[in-house]
Amino acid sequence: MWLDKKGNVNMFDVWAEYFFFVLLATGFIVSLFAGSAIIGYIVIFLCGMMAGRLIYQRQEKLVAPYYLILVGFLIGFIIGSRFGNKSVLITLFIAGGFISYYIHDRGILHDVAF
Repeated sequence: MWLDKKGNVNMFDVWAEYFFFVLLATGFIVSLFAGSAIIGYIVIFLCGMMAGRLIYQRQEKLVAPYYLILVGFLIGFIIGSRFGNKSVLITLFIAGGFISYYIHDRGILHDVAF
């Protein structure tokens, strides 16, 4: 399944799961450095906005692995959050994603590809 004929892990087949765990740990570490609930709320809202941009860019392509990766970051952030309400964190992440998607979809804010 994940292993090739030599017994090595094939990273091309499990890249979404790998990044899920990487961003789970990253979200945990970022939330530990948030010193208060307000900073945690701001950080999770901005991360939600970046998630909305990512989903907007990938709307024509395969999106399910990106949702898995984003949920990994959100779970890691919630596990590591010492301050703030967890339902508020989830709401702010989703609200940031919707706002960013809407802004990019309407052309208010657009991005130039390299």
